[in-house]
Amino acid sequence: MIYYALICCYVDYLICLRPLLNFKNMGKSLKYLADNLIMSPEFDRRQLHLSATDAAPLRERGVILCATCEIHDVCEVDRRDPSVHVLIFSLAGQSRLQTGETPRKGTLIAPGDVVILPAHHSHYYKMEGSIWKAIWFYLEDSEQWSPLREHEPKIRKSITSEELSAAFDGYWSESLRNEARARLAGKHYAEIIGLNIERELDMEESVHNKQMRQRLYKLWDTVGANLGRNWTVADLAEEIGVSSQHLFRVSVRFSGHKPMEMVTRLRMQQAQELLMNTDHMVKSIARLLGYSDSFCFSAAFKRYYGCSPRDYRNRRMEPIGGPQSPNR
Repeated sequence: MIYYALICCYVDYLICLRPLLNFKNMGKSLKYLADNLIMSPEFDRRQLHLSATDAAPLRERGVILCATCEIHDVCEVDRRDPSVHVLIFSLAGQSRLQTGETPRKGTLIAPGDVVILPAHHSHYYKMEGSIWKAIWFYLEDSEQWSPLREHEPKIRKSITSEELSAAFDGYWSESLRNEARARLAGKHYAEIIGLNIERELDMEESVHNKQMRQRLYKLWDTVGANLGRNWTVADLAEEIGVSSQHLFRVSVRFSGHKPMEMVTRLRMQQAQELLMNTDHMVKSIARLLGYSDSFCFSAAFKRYYGCSPRDYRNRRMEPIGGPQSPNR
């Protein structure tokens, strides 16, 4: 049998990531996939389309690929200088990882393991046996995931693989439904996936970083419960006892957003819920979320979602086949 999957996987991959890749340099984009890839044509792959509106929680976390694959007979992947972080959650079957630290026999990847492959660390893995099923995530090498740069490739038991697998299946099922609430359910599943990626990678952080991340989580909980307050960066910094400059740095590093961007994100998420699930007037929603008037709120909402609050509300009951839902 001739194994030919490199070209077909790569073309399909580019189609799915069209909004996220720079096609001026297609040769470089191949590095996202692999330098060398051999895969049997006998495989079952499901890839989440991250350009969808309900995938926003994943895009905001710098996830650029999310897919499950059940591979039969053969799979070999060689990456010499990957420009992204790769996470592999092994669900069934076995594979073996080779890195600069384990150049010969390599290390076994068993069901329930997570493989953490930081950017710019060469690695090679090859399945063993007749079947291997796993979930793959590619993460941008951004400040949000900068702690990964400090680590070597590793394999350990996952603390979230079951939850991630269930959330992935839930998102996939909702993406096949032709009704409006599927988009909201899909967004919740995407948030669960994102949170579990963070939870898994929290295990790799130093005690100091874990403590700072927890302080930020507490801060955003406080902001989310008090969205009507006129928050400033100084207020946010005072809330957790750091300087404004330090808050800016840790917010970008651990949340992927500047402090006031996080406030806006929380306000827009709550605005979406209120528009979809209540009959509150737009001016009332604006007041609840800390905007001085409905005009300021509408302008902010349109910048974030691409349409006015009224248009968003009017679309909430439309089927997926109708007019396009707002994109950020």
